[in-house]
Amino acid sequence: MQPTPGFREYHCNVNRKGGSCVVSNVKLNRVSQLAGEQKLIDGTKQFLWQLQSIPVGSQMVTPPEIVKILDDRIALVKAAIAAADARAAAVKAERDERTKTTPFVNSLKRMVVGMFSQSPNTLGVFGLKAPKVAKRTVASKSVAVEKVAATRKARNTMGPKARKSVRGTVPSAATKGGGSEPTTGGQPSAANKSGGSEPATGGSSSASAGSTATKAGA
Repeated sequence: MQPTPGFREYHCNVNRKGGSCVVSNVKLNRVSQLAGEQKLIDGTKQFLWQLQSIPVGSQMVTPPEIVKILDDRIALVKAAIAAADARAAAVKAERDERTKTTPFVNSLKRMVVGMFSQSPNTLGVFGLKAPKVAKRTVASKSVAVEKVAATRKARNTMGPKARKSVRGTVPSAATKGGGSEPTTGGQPSAANKSGGSEPATGGSSSASAGSTATKAGA
């Protein structure tokens, strides 16, 4: 006998934590139950229906009573399957809606807290509490200052006042032309040329002065 039409052979349970669809054997087992009990009904109608009563366990029952008991079981299994499907659909719809509207609800809460942060009783009506302001101890403040100083030193950064005290320097003319100019092509520089001619000029002047004095003495 084929399984009852319209029934899948697996059941998908919604997993809230992982968000995955986990295949379960619950529905498969129930479908197997339906098929097995339907076969009992078919066999009873085919081979036991002509009997007046049948001893089953400690009681005597008629074939129609047997069929009714089996039909009731099948009806309950079908109802359980339908309820499981409805529950899975409802859980999925609820999860999707919460995911969709969570940003809106969080924004609403922040807005209400901002409006009534100084009124704890009013926030209590909304089911909210004002955020706690963390109190920093002297020790934590000093540790924070030391961390900032160490970070600034490691990064070689300066504060605004230190940056204002820094001034740029322009190199002087002597620093720019610090060394003597190199000679080009083995020719002496202009300074060397002038330095070598000055002693020669001095010597000719002394010679002309000596000749003048000799003429005057004669």
